[in-house]
Parts: sequence; structure tokens; C-alpha cells
Amino acid sequence: MIITFVTDAYFDENNGTGISARRFTELLKKRGHKIRVVTIDEEGRTSYGLPKRSFGKLFDKIISSEGFNFASPDEDVLKSAIIGSDIVHIYMPFKLGIKTAKLCRELNVPCTAAFHVDPCNITSTVYLHKIRPLNDAIYLAFYNNLYRFIKHIHCPSQMIADRLVKQKYNSYLHVISNGFSEQFSMKEVEKPEFLNDKIIVSFIGRFSQEKRHDLIIKAVKRSKYSDKIQLIFGGKGPLKKKIQKMSTCLPNAPIFGFFTKEQLHSIHNFTDIYIHPADTEIEGISCMEAIACGVVPIVSQSSRSATPQFTICEESLFKAGDHKDLAQKLDWWIEHPEERLCYKKEYVEHSKNFLIEKSIDKTIEMFKSAIKDWDKDYDGKKKGAIKPTIIKITD
Repeated sequence: MIITFVTDAYFDENNGTGISARRFTELLKKRGHKIRVVTIDEEGRTSYGLPKRSFGKLFDKIISSEGFNFASPDEDVLKSAIIGSDIVHIYMPFKLGIKTAKLCRELNVPCTAAFHVDPCNITSTVYLHKIRPLNDAIYLAFYNNLYRFIKHIHCPSQMIADRLVKQKYNSYLHVISNGFSEQFSMKEVEKPEFLNDKIIVSFIGRFSQEKRHDLIIKAVKRSKYSDKIQLIFGGKGPLKKKIQKMSTCLPNAPIFGFFTKEQLHSIHNFTDIYIHPADTEIEGISCMEAIACGVVPIVSQSSRSATPQFTICEESLFKAGDHKDLAQKLDWWIEHPEERLCYKKEYVEHSKNFLIEKSIDKTIEMFKSAIKDWDKDYDGKKKGAIKPTIIKITD
């Protein structure tokens, strides 16, 4: 197949959606498919590069600090990418994705889309994520502008598929994990010498409000073993300086860094406990990669997070937003090294359910279904539209 991926942030190293798109591109090419990529690119890395969309210096700085940029759609570029494609897949519900879906209907080329942006990811930036009517309004705006015209939607988790059912997205909702690369696996890695006497606790995630680094800092401060714990925070984001300042209360200053895949693999393999405290998470690839390396996780039970799917025992879950409960779970795992050792292999085995190769198989099935029943005039708001239908292909 000739598959066209359309996403604002394909080359962004701090954007999980872009990382996922690049992994899918690589593996689909290995299977013989031809991939066209429409994205922001001013360096000639793709034949279908677009300029960044500007909202003024101040807003551009805020948007970039979140690890994202918006593309400015170019109709000629989009048409050249769409024409001749067997399927076009849209990653984001913004101006680029909306324009692409419109052109696919005009040119009669099958089109699918993914749901990678939870409204809370947007509203949490301005601390309004708890206002449900506002989040519902964004769900509706996404639907009216894009998803109502998309018959097949990729949902990275069961949680987001269930949410779209509640929001009355009249489409086939395909539950397919973004998956992790086999590069992430359990292996013998020695801790750096200066960390030999430390308990390593890590979290990889954008430095933003909804990721809740503050909960980890408060929990470690409360822990009976705070003087022995070394935190490692990986990522970029607008709140880095704030988080660094907040963490000055800890006996050991956290290690901050933006790590390569190879560095992350090593870190996961000498980490003792991985914490994923995010309030809002459509999937949580970093947690997936950690358990694939045999790290025992502690995950927030937030109703807006899909990451609890990666846990296999109660001790790996803590009450959302409750740093005291997190501290108790952290101390329990520290005090039970034998249980931690036993669970390492179980978590590695559990992680195999989310291998990216399986996700590729399911995505190809979704594309074939979308091509087979393509209807350029489909509108989920019109009479006769399908009801929200969750498609979950079992292995």
C-alpha cells in the first residue's frame, strides 16, 4: 500500500505522537509499504514538508515549550501527497488534519484518523482541566471539525475508546496500542558508580502540569528512605525550572535530562522503581518501555489515564493525586526487594501484549477495513450514521 501519514509533529523528539509515527513508518516500510509523510519540515527530510504556523512570538514560545508546533497547511503539497495514496492517516485534529480530511473527501481517497490529543492535555496547560464542560466542548469541536467525517478512528487505549463512545463519536473505534520497540528489553546494566548506594526512581515525561512531577517529589520527601532515593526525570517542557526549584527540598537533587533511546534503555535497566503519576494520559509509552525492561511501576489510578493497563498488581497503583498513598506504595516496594525481583519477569511478560509489531498488524487491518468501506460522503451527524462501535482485535 501507499500510506500517507499527516501529522504536525513528526520530527519532534519530545512528542510521543511523532515518535510513534516514526516507528510505524520504519516498520511499515520493512513490510514493503510505501510511506509518504506530510509534516513540518524546513530541512528537506520529507518530500511533503510544510512550514510552521505562527500565532505571534509569545504564543509560539508557549506552544514550543510544550514540545509541539502547528503546521501551516499547503493545499498543493497536501494534494500531491494524497493523490495516488491507498489510504491517508491523520494524527492530529488541528488545521492540518481538518484540511487533509476535506481534501480526501474531494479527491475520493480513503482516510482514517487517530485520537492522540485528550482535551485535558490542552486545558491543563492553563489549569482548567477540571472544568468538565470545557473539556466536553473541546471533544465536540474535535468531532464537528474532523472526526464526524472519519469512519475509522485509531484509539491508542480502551480508555479513550470508551470516552469517545460517551462523547457519541459515530465511528468504528479501533483499539490499537502505539506499541513499544523490541529495543526495550531486560538486560544486565550496571548502575553508574556514583549511584551504587542509591535507590533509583525514575519518570520519563514532559515537564508539564498534567504529568504531576510534584506528586513524586512530595512522596519521596515523605518516604522513610528519602535520603537513599535518587530521582531521574527525563523530558523537556515549560515547567522544568519550577520542578527543579520544587525538588530542592529533597536530600538528593534529581537528575534532569533529555535522553536518547539508547540512554533510556540503560536507565530503565538500572532503575529500581518507575513512577507514572500523570493525571491525563491516553496511553503512556514511557511506562510501557519501562516494564518491558522489567521495572516495577507505580501508576496513578486517574480516571483520565490509560496507564493503569500496564500494571498487574494492587501495589503498582496509587490513588490519583494522593502523594501520601504514593509514598506508602514506594516504601512497600523498597522494603520488599524479593517481591520486586519476582515481578520483574511478570512485567516483562505482560509488556509483550503491547509490542509494536502486533500494533502494526492491527493497524494494517484497520486500513484495509477503511479502504473497503470508504464513503467520501460519510457524516456521523447525519441520519443513518453508524453508532459508536469499539473494534478490538485479539491476538
